[in-house]
Amino acid sequence: MQKTCLPHVTIECKGEKAQSSALFVLGGREPDAAWFAEAAAGREIWAADRGVEVCRKAGVLPDMLVGDCDSASRESWEWAAEHMVPCERFQSDKDLTDFQLAVNIFCERNRNAAKSIILTGAWGGRFDHLWSIVISFMNFPAPHVPFCIADEREGLVLLSGPEEMTFSFDGKPKALSLISFSEKCCGVSINGVRWPLEGAELSRDFPYAVSNRPSDSSCVSVSCESGCLGFCWVWNE
Repeated sequence: MQKTCLPHVTIECKGEKAQSSALFVLGGREPDAAWFAEAAAGREIWAADRGVEVCRKAGVLPDMLVGDCDSASRESWEWAAEHMVPCERFQSDKDLTDFQLAVNIFCERNRNAAKSIILTGAWGGRFDHLWSIVISFMNFPAPHVPFCIADEREGLVLLSGPEEMTFSFDGKPKALSLISFSEKCCGVSINGVRWPLEGAELSRDFPYAVSNRPSDSSCVSVSCESGCLGFCWVWNE
């Protein structure tokens, strides 16, 4: 059993996953500074352009800053440079997003050490930006494992069947849901909720993004025999 801790939720995974994790902070909805500082502790931190603003507010030095400096302030880039943060700066006229550029550089520098990938600063904003982030995240190159997108308001964890995870929440999320990112997800079960499932089949063509709720316990277990399954939680809509 492998344990991953984020603020307000602990996730236990059966089976072997990457032993270390990297946290990418992007330029979408800013996570709360205190939430981010706690999530960043003990992790490799990569900031994509405006993500450096979050790092600066939280007093967290990123291990790498990548981007075209079109959304972060000059002061924040200078703050990173003053603190000797390695930076890769690009022209704003480019074919890849800042996150995609960061992914390429990250993979080049971490060829042999598999890491579990967590994103924050990803939610909110334009749908096309969010779609690009989610798809790029889901297709994060091996040997790295796309694991979680989260902030203090909501989260998404990917399960790649066969896989089982247990989520222990500090308090009860307002809503929980399941999303099939594969054509089909087979053998899907969820327990510790008001409306459990056992061995169900979900499909990409018919999203099961209903607002389920935790039961009396704040511990929820989710499993999937095959396919790529997303488990979502929302604290406050």
